[in-house]
Amino acid sequence: MKKQVIAILSLIILFTTSITAYATSNLDAPKEDVWPEGPNVYAESAIVMEASSGLVLYEKNMNDVNYPASITKIMTCLLAIENSSLGDIVTFSKDAIFNVDMDSSRIGIDVGEQLTMQQCLYAILLESDNVAAYAVAEHISGNITAFADLMNEKAKSIGCLNTNFTNPNGLPDDAHVTSAYDMALITRAAMTNETFRKITSARTYQIPPTNLQSEIRYLRNHHRFVLKQDYFYDDCIGGKTGYTEKARYTLVSIAKRGDLELICVVMRDDTNEHQYTDSQKLLDFGFDNFSIYNIADLESSAVVQESPLFTKFNPLLSQTETPFITDENGYIVLPNTASFEDAKKDITFLPISELTEGGNVIGTISYTYNSKYVGGVDIVYNNIENLSLTKGEKSPGEQVVEEEIPDQLKSTGDLRPIIIGVIIGFIVLLFGLYYAFVERPRLKRKSAYYKKKQNRKSFLDNDHINYK
Repeated sequence: MKKQVIAILSLIILFTTSITAYATSNLDAPKEDVWPEGPNVYAESAIVMEASSGLVLYEKNMNDVNYPASITKIMTCLLAIENSSLGDIVTFSKDAIFNVDMDSSRIGIDVGEQLTMQQCLYAILLESDNVAAYAVAEHISGNITAFADLMNEKAKSIGCLNTNFTNPNGLPDDAHVTSAYDMALITRAAMTNETFRKITSARTYQIPPTNLQSEIRYLRNHHRFVLKQDYFYDDCIGGKTGYTEKARYTLVSIAKRGDLELICVVMRDDTNEHQYTDSQKLLDFGFDNFSIYNIADLESSAVVQESPLFTKFNPLLSQTETPFITDENGYIVLPNTASFEDAKKDITFLPISELTEGGNVIGTISYTYNSKYVGGVDIVYNNIENLSLTKGEKSPGEQVVEEEIPDQLKSTGDLRPIIIGVIIGFIVLLFGLYYAFVERPRLKRKSAYYKKKQNRKSFLDNDHINYK
């Protein structure tokens, strides 16, 4: 019996140790997330950002404060598009003509001349016309100060951290500053607008005769990648140049290859040549080392199975026929050395009180890798027949209680607590079995032995007779 007890205890210890060691090695030992190392560039500040997620693929002093020069005009044009119509008539004031440095970029517009807003936008983005930027600012806000306030409000709303604009064209002002990171955010916001995308990608444009000009004005994009002259980048779809003595060379370039769209910003580059060669190296780095994946193509159709609502025991919300799917427009960006399974997933469901009538988004899935947000997707209601998310009518005398989805639905997709809980439960069970089948019988035998010994002692005491 003693040998059996020892054997059982040995098996319990061996099994428990094996499970604990396996769980520890698979859960507690973090996998090293490898992030590609980028190239060396001449620019003092630089960034490569993926457009759909805002993921920073490369950075060099990206939050340093610098003068932007004419890349400021990306924000000017975005606000003009958002706050006017392309057919609006912009009349050029005396201030617009004479409050701008005469030696700076301009296409020869006169006081009182009228252009459409669309013509102004092409003049600003292609020829970097400072007069047109000034006139557009007056048209939108009435004066330059008010327009600068609008620029800064917009910058703050999209997450800029180190931006303060004082004018619409980027001409020298000690207080007119931004960073490479902020300019990438501004460009990302601008590229969500189809009008901006169309204008920034144009190589040339013609402004027909106006009320004061009898000849056609021919415009040509200053960005060499877009113009495909001297410096080439076939995947470039837009951008903006900038230069002042204080700012040095600044350049924004947008390139797209397949579904992967990259925004490259270089600031304080030392030469005209280096701003393009630096941008070439940075864009190549992004395209060569990262890939973009459509989440709907990779994510399980039972993506919401972590929720107690979605189980095989629920006929309405089953895993096999769930009406909830991932949006087909969600993307995740990862280094080529990583796989989709390496990204950590976080699922969040909206409370019922936040679901909009007629809307079909019920939650989101976010993915992180190397502690960076690398993409996400909406969980949407698929509108299957006979199923509805709308609130029912209240019957007379019936109280309708709105329930929020419990916190348990907010799953991180981490199985660590579950596995540890199973291990602890299994250990408790083993000790329970050990007590029931080994320790308890031993205690019973021990108790019976002492009871028997006591009875024998009592019997001997009673049989002893003193004959004296």
